Amino acid sequence: MNATAAYQEALAQLDQWREVPEADDVAVMANLVAILKSLWPHCTWIGFYRAPFAGQDLVLGPFWGDPAPLVVPWGSGVIGSCAQERAVQIVGAVSRFAGYIPAVSRTQSEVAWPIIRGTHLYAVLDCQAAEENGFDLADIEWMGKFADRLS
Repeated sequence: MNATAAYQEALAQLDQWREVPEADDVAVMANLVAILKSLWPHCTWIGFYRAPFAGQDLVLGPFWGDPAPLVVPWGSGVIGSCAQERAVQIVGAVSRFAGYIPAVSRTQSEVAWPIIRGTHLYAVLDCQAAEENGFDLADIEWMGKFADRLS
Protein backbone atom coordinates (compact mmCIF):
# COMPACT_ATOMS: atom_id res chain seq x y z
CA MET A 1 0.00 0.00 0.00
CA ASN A 2 1.40 3.42 -0.88
CA ALA A 3 1.67 6.19 1.69
CA THR A 4 -1.33 8.17 0.45
CA ALA A 5 -3.58 5.10 0.61
CA ALA A 6 -2.31 4.31 4.12
CA TYR A 7 -3.07 7.86 5.27
CA GLN A 8 -6.54 7.78 3.69
CA GLU A 9 -7.27 4.46 5.37
CA ALA A 10 -6.14 5.88 8.71
CA LEU A 11 -8.42 8.92 8.29
CA ALA A 12 -11.35 6.65 7.50
CA GLN A 13 -10.61 4.58 10.61
CA LEU A 14 -10.43 7.75 12.72
CA ASP A 15 -13.82 8.83 11.37
CA GLN A 16 -15.30 5.43 12.29
CA TRP A 17 -13.97 5.63 15.86
CA ARG A 18 -15.41 9.12 16.27
CA GLU A 19 -18.86 7.77 15.37
CA VAL A 20 -18.89 5.08 18.10
CA PRO A 21 -21.32 6.45 20.72
CA GLU A 22 -19.57 4.82 23.68
CA ALA A 23 -16.07 6.02 22.71
CA ASP A 24 -14.64 9.08 24.36
CA ASP A 25 -11.96 11.39 23.04
CA VAL A 26 -9.15 9.78 25.03
CA ALA A 27 -9.93 6.36 23.51
CA VAL A 28 -10.00 7.82 20.01
CA MET A 29 -6.75 9.72 20.64
CA ALA A 30 -5.09 6.54 21.95
CA ASN A 31 -5.96 4.65 18.79
CA LEU A 32 -4.79 7.54 16.63
CA VAL A 33 -1.43 7.47 18.42
CA ALA A 34 -1.15 3.76 17.57
CA ILE A 35 -1.93 4.43 13.91
CA LEU A 36 0.57 7.28 13.70
CA LYS A 37 3.27 5.09 15.25
CA SER A 38 2.68 2.49 12.52
CA LEU A 39 2.79 5.19 9.83
CA TRP A 40 5.85 6.90 11.32
CA PRO A 41 8.15 4.23 12.81
CA HIS A 42 10.96 6.83 12.93
CA CYS A 43 9.16 8.76 15.69
CA THR A 44 10.58 8.83 19.20
CA TRP A 45 7.37 10.13 20.77
CA ILE A 46 3.79 10.63 19.58
CA GLY A 47 0.97 11.90 21.70
CA PHE A 48 -1.38 14.50 23.00
CA TYR A 49 -1.36 17.16 25.62
CA ARG A 50 -4.91 18.14 26.51
CA ALA A 51 -6.07 21.60 27.59
CA PRO A 52 -8.82 21.05 30.16
CA PHE A 53 -8.96 24.73 31.09
CA ALA A 54 -8.16 27.67 28.79
CA GLY A 55 -4.78 29.20 29.45
CA GLN A 56 -3.78 26.68 32.12
CA ASP A 57 -1.20 23.88 32.04
CA LEU A 58 -1.56 21.22 29.38
CA VAL A 59 -2.11 17.68 30.67
CA LEU A 60 -0.38 14.59 29.23
CA GLY A 61 -2.12 11.80 27.43
CA PRO A 62 -2.59 9.58 25.65
CA PHE A 63 0.84 8.98 24.12
CA TRP A 64 3.41 6.46 22.90
CA GLY A 65 7.07 6.71 23.87
CA ASP A 66 9.25 7.43 26.85
CA PRO A 67 7.66 8.90 29.98
CA ALA A 68 6.96 12.59 29.55
CA PRO A 69 6.16 15.56 31.78
CA LEU A 70 2.69 15.23 33.28
CA VAL A 71 2.00 18.88 32.56
CA VAL A 72 3.45 21.46 30.19
CA PRO A 73 3.00 25.10 31.15
CA TRP A 74 1.13 27.30 28.70
CA GLY A 75 3.71 28.95 26.44
CA SER A 76 6.61 26.62 27.43
CA GLY A 77 8.50 24.43 24.98
CA VAL A 78 7.24 23.41 21.57
CA ILE A 79 3.93 22.10 22.91
CA GLY A 80 3.18 25.07 25.16
CA SER A 81 4.13 27.48 22.37
CA CYS A 82 1.78 25.68 20.01
CA ALA A 83 -1.02 26.04 22.56
CA GLN A 84 -0.37 29.69 23.34
CA GLU A 85 0.00 30.74 19.72
CA ARG A 86 -2.68 28.34 18.43
CA ALA A 87 -0.31 27.71 15.58
CA VAL A 88 1.56 24.72 14.22
CA GLN A 89 5.13 24.52 15.48
CA ILE A 90 7.58 22.87 13.07
CA VAL A 91 10.97 22.56 14.72
CA GLY A 92 13.62 21.00 12.50
CA ALA A 93 16.27 21.10 15.23
CA VAL A 94 15.03 21.16 18.82
CA SER A 95 18.50 22.13 20.03
CA ARG A 96 17.91 25.54 18.45
CA PHE A 97 14.41 26.08 19.88
CA ALA A 98 14.49 28.58 22.75
CA GLY A 99 12.87 27.04 25.80
CA TYR A 100 12.84 23.49 24.48
CA ILE A 101 11.81 20.92 27.13
CA PRO A 102 14.16 17.92 26.65
CA ALA A 103 11.90 15.06 27.74
CA VAL A 104 13.11 12.44 25.22
CA SER A 105 16.88 12.51 24.76
CA ARG A 106 16.76 10.96 21.26
CA THR A 107 14.45 13.65 19.89
CA GLN A 108 16.03 15.96 17.33
CA SER A 109 12.93 17.41 15.61
CA GLU A 110 9.33 18.01 16.60
CA VAL A 111 6.00 19.06 15.14
CA ALA A 112 3.10 20.21 17.32
CA TRP A 113 -0.36 20.83 15.90
CA PRO A 114 -3.17 22.61 17.80
CA ILE A 115 -6.61 21.02 17.98
CA ILE A 116 -9.21 23.75 18.35
CA ARG A 117 -12.89 23.15 19.06
CA GLY A 118 -15.01 26.20 18.57
CA THR A 119 -12.92 28.91 20.19
CA HIS A 120 -11.23 26.62 22.75
CA LEU A 121 -7.83 25.02 22.34
CA TYR A 122 -8.75 21.41 23.10
CA ALA A 123 -5.38 19.66 22.76
CA VAL A 124 -2.01 19.60 21.03
CA LEU A 125 -0.95 16.67 18.85
CA ASP A 126 2.83 16.32 19.15
CA CYS A 127 5.19 14.13 17.15
CA GLN A 128 8.95 13.88 17.64
CA ALA A 129 11.66 12.26 15.51
CA ALA A 130 15.22 11.12 16.11
CA GLU A 131 16.61 12.98 13.09
CA GLU A 132 16.84 16.72 12.49
CA ASN A 133 14.14 17.72 10.00
CA GLY A 134 12.57 14.32 10.63
CA PHE A 135 9.20 15.24 9.11
CA ASP A 136 8.62 16.07 5.49
CA LEU A 137 5.87 18.28 4.12
CA ALA A 138 3.57 15.31 3.44
CA ASP A 139 3.90 14.10 7.05
CA ILE A 140 3.03 17.57 8.33
CA GLU A 141 0.07 17.95 5.97
CA TRP A 142 -1.37 14.60 7.01
CA MET A 143 -0.78 15.39 10.67
CA GLY A 144 -2.93 18.47 10.10
CA LYS A 145 -5.69 16.38 8.56
CA PHE A 146 -5.72 14.09 11.60
CA ALA A 147 -5.76 17.07 13.96
CA ASP A 148 -8.57 18.72 11.98
CA ARG A 149 -10.68 15.56 12.31
CA LEU A 150 -10.40 15.88 16.10
CA SER A 151 -11.43 19.55 16.10
